[in-house]
Amino acid sequence: MMNKRNKMILMGLVFGGAMVVGIYFYQAGGPMEETPPRQTSKSAAAGKMEKIAKMAASPLDKSSLEAPAAATSSGVNPYISYPENFLKLLGLDIKKIIKERDAFKNTVVHVEWMDHVNEVLKNLDPEKKEAIIKNHTTLLYIKDLLNEAYLSGKIDHDTFIKAVTDLMKWHQQTYQSMLTGSEYEELYGAKPEAANDIIDGVMEAAPRYSFILNQQIPADEVTKQVQGYKLEQIDSHFKKMILDREQIGKKIGDGSMMLEEARKALQKSQQEFIAKCKELLTEDEINTIFGSAAALETGGTQTAPPAVLGDSDQTELGFEIENPNTSIKMVKDKLDKNKLEDIKFFYQQRTKERDDLITKLDAGEIKPDAMENISKEMDAAFKENCRSTLTDEQYQLIFDNQNAAETTSSDIQGAQSSFENQDAGAEESATSANGLTGQAIPQK
Repeated sequence: MMNKRNKMILMGLVFGGAMVVGIYFYQAGGPMEETPPRQTSKSAAAGKMEKIAKMAASPLDKSSLEAPAAATSSGVNPYISYPENFLKLLGLDIKKIIKERDAFKNTVVHVEWMDHVNEVLKNLDPEKKEAIIKNHTTLLYIKDLLNEAYLSGKIDHDTFIKAVTDLMKWHQQTYQSMLTGSEYEELYGAKPEAANDIIDGVMEAAPRYSFILNQQIPADEVTKQVQGYKLEQIDSHFKKMILDREQIGKKIGDGSMMLEEARKALQKSQQEFIAKCKELLTEDEINTIFGSAAALETGGTQTAPPAVLGDSDQTELGFEIENPNTSIKMVKDKLDKNKLEDIKFFYQQRTKERDDLITKLDAGEIKPDAMENISKEMDAAFKENCRSTLTDEQYQLIFDNQNAAETTSSDIQGAQSSFENQDAGAEESATSANGLTGQAIPQK
């Protein structure tokens, strides 16, 4: 398991699907719960990790991926910089970055990161805060382009790992250039001089084949038992499925695709992946890679089904059950009709207020940090209204998610898209599937 120091510096940019741990599948009725696999990997607390091995051949010029050069100042703000080694790799120029990075200001990962920055660095100089926003959105923009390049086959795995490593080191350097050592350590829970070794170690431990679900066999053993060309073909189809998912998510975000249409598209993509696996692999090979044919078809190896599947609680009750051990039937048995209607009203009222808030954010009427604060106040008001309506037992039945929090206490907190909620894996292999971007994990 990853120690607290390393968890604090691991931040919440989910690789989308570039190195996901586990397969995200959808049923006709809505999203299924994700079950992260457990793969054996090196301990991040075992000391200094070796550097990432020399990259394999790639169609791109790797000279552009040398260690990041010193930050280049831009404009009047000396703390705003750009990772110049990515301009050639991705065909970018600084004007293009400046024009397109603002699209990432409204993402959950950026809003949550800035909320963390504001909470920890309460008296931060406005010029430095502006630089943090611009540098972080630059990071998210470039990482999104790297995801697409990797998933579409334009760059190989080794090039991708090296590029992400360089990108994370550049991002860390932007903080080191503007913060004191104590401020940096307070923000990340680690000393500045430890950052590069932590990044190297985490990225070195990233799994080569992230579709492997079998929890009983270490990933390196799987590669010995299944022929390499088969793993490569499965990997290619897996990345196509994840790329489909990312593109569908973006279409939902810009309003060009409705949820029902998106579900159908995701189901079609996943079924194509499953069919390819069954075509290429023997029954024994499917068991070796995924644990079972059932795990392949569901995208996980759940030991027990969740109490509530998909969004059936919202469909049936009109609100979400947060306690993972509570079923819809249990809620109906414990709450009378009036209380069910009250909670439904509170929940839907909060949803409407949030929608209005997002509209104002998109229109530029409020800033992301203000939205985050208002959203927290809405959550607090919602919970307080529910507490005043329910008995302690009833409230815990619906909202007590302490067990779930304990189960995922070692997870890396990831970004949440408008279409899905992603839970990082519980083991260190799951942390290696996430990027280092600027979302610290709060200490317990």
